[in-house]
Amino acid sequence: MKLLSKFKLISLILYFLILFAERLLAVILSWNHGGEYALISGNVFNYIAYGITAVSLVAGVVMMIIVLPKMFASVFTSREYDYRANNRKVVMAAMAILYGGMMHTGFTIAPVQFVAYGFLILSMAIRTIECCREAKRLAKESGSEVAASKAKTLSFASIVSVIYLTLLAMAVPVSYISFQDMPMRAIFFAVEFAAVFVLVPVFGIMLYRFYDTGVTSFSFVYPALALLFSGATVVLKWREEINWFVLIFLTLTIVFYASFGLIVRGKIRKSIVGTER
Repeated sequence: MKLLSKFKLISLILYFLILFAERLLAVILSWNHGGEYALISGNVFNYIAYGITAVSLVAGVVMMIIVLPKMFASVFTSREYDYRANNRKVVMAAMAILYGGMMHTGFTIAPVQFVAYGFLILSMAIRTIECCREAKRLAKESGSEVAASKAKTLSFASIVSVIYLTLLAMAVPVSYISFQDMPMRAIFFAVEFAAVFVLVPVFGIMLYRFYDTGVTSFSFVYPALALLFSGATVVLKWREEINWFVLIFLTLTIVFYASFGLIVRGKIRKSIVGTER
């Protein structure tokens, strides 16, 4: 098995294990840790957040039982890993655990979570390297100017894809508690939970396309949904607290999509048959 492919598998395995361990500790220890985020505080938000985290862990275990054995087998043996056949299951497993990661709990260890997300991003970067190498190889074998042009477009699109996916993933808001007066508090909770349940699958769909083809989807629908839901969470909590992290990455996502995503979308339609469908 190629070394680069092994590194990608190891990155994915570490993402699964690190985020699962952090979220498991959150469920076990957060009942009396974290002040207002402790389960014993009696806040309704915490019951919902902990419930989602627990379900996320159960779903994650089920999916990891399906995907991890083959991953470990390929890492520790010469057996090739069939990414094309397993990409959908891998992304489903990754998103199942990510739901729990989007819930802020009393025992949340943010640096550990970011390490896990870093390994997921690393797997994406490796996929881009693979895509660029494959495009260059095919262009060299063909020897035609048209093939060389398509290879350059594909490589550019893959590089833009990994940056775009990273920015959009960071723009998905983590669900936090709020102490606004009713009914604004209820509206905020509904919107921020809705943001997670809409944008995590959006990221999953885009990630699956990226793993499968080396280029993500550049449909205008996805940044529009991020602008709507992430933007709404920022606006609804503005008077209480400004979520600068989401605001900055949402702005970067929209600007990057407008600057590069639309260009790639046009290039793909013209020169790479079947990448956009």
